[in-house]
Amino acid sequence: MAPTPTAIRVAQTLGITTSAYVAGSILAISYLSVPSFLLAPTPILARQWQLCFDRGKIINPAIALVSAVTYAWLSYKLYGTLNHPKAEIYAISAILTLGIWPYTIIGIMPTNKKLFKKCEEMEGMSIEEKATEVGLAKGESTKELVDRWGMLNLGRGALPLVGAVLGLWTTLD
Repeated sequence: MAPTPTAIRVAQTLGITTSAYVAGSILAISYLSVPSFLLAPTPILARQWQLCFDRGKIINPAIALVSAVTYAWLSYKLYGTLNHPKAEIYAISAILTLGIWPYTIIGIMPTNKKLFKKCEEMEGMSIEEKATEVGLAKGESTKELVDRWGMLNLGRGALPLVGAVLGLWTTLD
């Protein structure tokens, strides 16, 4: 068996590492940050969520794109066709990692829009002011929306995680 070229090993490492990073980043927000946010008064909660969202939307999609392009390159470079099982698995890893975009648009955007509106409503409030959210339908308070968002975000994080696991499995197989 011929040794694997360095460029292939670097690409395998990059694809797996970046998709695992994106998964970890997204999942950490739901598992670590959201529960902490929920302890804060509503105006602070809204600001914390908005800041977290703004930072995440800058870095995670870009890193997911790097990962997906790397997996796609591996699929093409190693096998030249999708008629090879390993090529198909690298392609699936690419699709899963990029899946954070449609998942966000289809599954999370309705909640995001409601949270953006809440953030706008509380923009001028000082830390000392209490936000009273009266007359809301069940599940429509800022805390309930952030909690729902955190649960939906877990699903988004699972996509690049499965992509990383498949990429690792294909590399080691």
